[in-house]
Amino acid sequence: MLSGVLKILVLFFSIFIISDAKNVCTGESLSAFNMLDVKNLTEMAKKPHCTHIVGDIIIQNLVDVELPVQIYKRIRVVFGSIIIVNNTNIVPPIFFQSLRVVNASLLPAITILGNKNVMMHVGNYFKKAVTQNKEKLMFAVLLNSNQILDTSQYNVWYLAGYPNSKFLMDSLLQVKVCGENFYKPIAGILGFLFVALTLGFSTVAFYDRPNLKI
Repeated sequence: MLSGVLKILVLFFSIFIISDAKNVCTGESLSAFNMLDVKNLTEMAKKPHCTHIVGDIIIQNLVDVELPVQIYKRIRVVFGSIIIVNNTNIVPPIFFQSLRVVNASLLPAITILGNKNVMMHVGNYFKKAVTQNKEKLMFAVLLNSNQILDTSQYNVWYLAGYPNSKFLMDSLLQVKVCGENFYKPIAGILGFLFVALTLGFSTVAFYDRPNLKI
């Protein structure tokens, strides 16, 4: 009887795992600090890719490397932070295509600091970023020689962290601001025309009333 119950439980959990398609890994196993780590990541890329990460993913102090970034494309949830610090000339761009949630603890959810010719993007699935640090600093993007965030990426990150989307960043954010110097005069003209037309129609309606006989 007991063995029958165990078989049912094993079958149930097997179906659950297959349908949910989870592959849990540690952040350390996806981190890289030197060329030996990059070699290990290349070997890991041949295995089923990770979807749920426990611990920080850290990419640090790499120079002139081709990173097997495909290992990051199926990651959906990170219980930790994504940290990319002090790297130079990493190709191709680091792309967390399927990332949905980053649940950080004492550090910002994403930190990109002091890099040169390094690109990092998240996909449009990114919906939730939380952190437990005292200052509630959600994202840190500083001292990078190239642009990291454009308008589209900024919006995705901001909405993921909303209503606590606190950024620490420098001036390398390049966003297109609407031409307010162009639109303000147009708005003023349209407003004036609207008032004028309203007064005109009111005047016509008042004087064009039929005479009422009592």
